[in-house]
Amino acid sequence: MRMSPMRALGLALFLIVVAPSNAVANDAVEKFYKGRTVNSVVPFGPGGGYATYSQIMARHLGKFIPGNPQIVLQYRPGAGGIVASNYVYNVAPRDGSIMAMVSDAVALASVIDADKTMYKVNEFIWLGAIERVNNVLAVRADTGVRDFRDLLEKEVAVGGSGPGSPTSLLPALLRWLEPVKIKTIEGYQGINPMFIAIERNEISGATVSWTIFKTLRKQWFDSGFLVPIVQFGSVKHKDLPNVPLAVDLARSPEQKSVARFMASNVDVGRSFILPPGVPAERVEALRTAFDRMVKDQAFIDEITKAGFELSPASGLEVQDAVAQATKLDAELARIIRDTISRTK
Repeated sequence: MRMSPMRALGLALFLIVVAPSNAVANDAVEKFYKGRTVNSVVPFGPGGGYATYSQIMARHLGKFIPGNPQIVLQYRPGAGGIVASNYVYNVAPRDGSIMAMVSDAVALASVIDADKTMYKVNEFIWLGAIERVNNVLAVRADTGVRDFRDLLEKEVAVGGSGPGSPTSLLPALLRWLEPVKIKTIEGYQGINPMFIAIERNEISGATVSWTIFKTLRKQWFDSGFLVPIVQFGSVKHKDLPNVPLAVDLARSPEQKSVARFMASNVDVGRSFILPPGVPAERVEALRTAFDRMVKDQAFIDEITKAGFELSPASGLEVQDAVAQATKLDAELARIIRDTISRTK
């Protein structure tokens, strides 16, 4: 089909105006990042899953960013990831020189612990997610707990990393759903100290990502040392067809609504953010770099070798998931704050 003279003229003018402006923007982004160090904040301490994801990202992302900056990790643990999120939102420079991995409970914490979260979760700029996978409560087999019903009779102590972490929030959900005897011991600065405490029998279990369990302590499940009891998500993980979802334990419509909201952290997954206000051309460059990284074979090979499940999502997809998760009826938000916070 032949293009009309007017359409041809319009296209030519578009290319004359837009192409050079895009080139100028790309040149400006490259100039900004060339020779620069980009700091990436990690919300938990060294040795755990978040640290490992961040280390792998830091080795690969820079080669896809114009100017090829070096990426250096900056650990800011505390309050289950809230310390890191508060820092990124309120203190970090808004020029694209700081990025961060956030706790997958960053949206949950903004509702449940609104007095501690000094950020607006929907104002973060989301770069994308490397993985989105269910969290699982697992406990030592020598506790005698084999399924959820056993928790009504037998008390177990599980580790918690603070009010913004699934390690603390998700056991609280179970205590609200049923009078289960789960006691959360707070103060662990990440997964690694928690796993050491399980080995020493200082605590009986934890609620963490199924991938982290498999990657860092697969032998516990192979040997029967640890038993998966409940999983948190919208659908069962393929590895755990006989482990109930928390939402399926809910009875009333109110309980089901709360449980579905609490499972929304799966949609956030292992995500990276920028603070609000980063220039649009740098946001576009970083999102494009992230999307290219997760499709790059060298990155895929390292993620796979580490034992992680690559299930990426774009920044816009995660941004939309967070927006949907936080669209809560005011009464439901009050119930979540009052009930879940009270059981922690």
